[in-house]
Amino acid sequence: MTTAGESAPAVVVLGSAGGPTPKAGRRPVAHVLDAGDGLTLIDCGNGVAGQLVEAGFDLARLRRILITHHHIDHVADVALLLHLAWTQLTEPVHVIGPPPLKELFELHYQAFDLDIRSRMHDEAQPHLREMVRITEIDTATTVHSGNATITAALVEHPPIELAFGYRVDVDRYSVAFSGDTRPCAAVVTLAAGVDLLVHETTYLDNALDFLPAARAERVLPRMRSVHTEPAGAGVVAASARARELLLSPVGAFGPTSDADIIADARTRYDGPISVGRDFLRVPVLSQESSPS
Repeated sequence: MTTAGESAPAVVVLGSAGGPTPKAGRRPVAHVLDAGDGLTLIDCGNGVAGQLVEAGFDLARLRRILITHHHIDHVADVALLLHLAWTQLTEPVHVIGPPPLKELFELHYQAFDLDIRSRMHDEAQPHLREMVRITEIDTATTVHSGNATITAALVEHPPIELAFGYRVDVDRYSVAFSGDTRPCAAVVTLAAGVDLLVHETTYLDNALDFLPAARAERVLPRMRSVHTEPAGAGVVAASARARELLLSPVGAFGPTSDADIIADARTRYDGPISVGRDFLRVPVLSQESSPS
């Protein structure tokens, strides 16, 4: 059990970029919760294995991976991560997410069969699939994984039908992750009373500075229908009575100011707010561990 006096639980942003296009200084989406029996990874954008190591994490501590949906910036490296971590894993990693998660792994095993068989021979490893335990979900549900309780809720990210947000309750701590979504009641319910809400945001206030007017007319309504602007995330956090808000990942059409993003969210939420940047560490403080 981790305690604030020893190794305090925290969420570390491994990838804060919204969207699949490569961006300087921001990797694709991944967040890790370091609490309880090990590491809980939420989404696996490209490069997540290196980001975990660069952030100082031991891959042997990886216990579970939660996939929110099958857009490539969220799921690209889920099988690759476990392949790269394979020799360090001491127990199977629990992977939870919507279909076609099992098919994705089976295709990975087929594509890299030569490497897998070679490493089984050279390093006396069990087959990679023996180190992966997959739970596919297609509806709101609760999954018990180690000493963590994972609650999944369907969020609103059309046209993706199976897009999930997750709540992780471990020890006395609770953290909710919205996944990609427009503001929705499901996240409010999921995040009720959490110590930390990690909510995606897309900053559009300066979009016209970077988009031709004709493209903006087409694109901006679409973005608003599938993502959440900072003020909208503030509404969700306030409605859920979340104790703290981390806005991550961050989507935008050009350079953004953290101060501007926070100011927008602040119009609707008066608790602590931070904006995701790669390797930002946000301690998770339960009501018991917070200073009075």
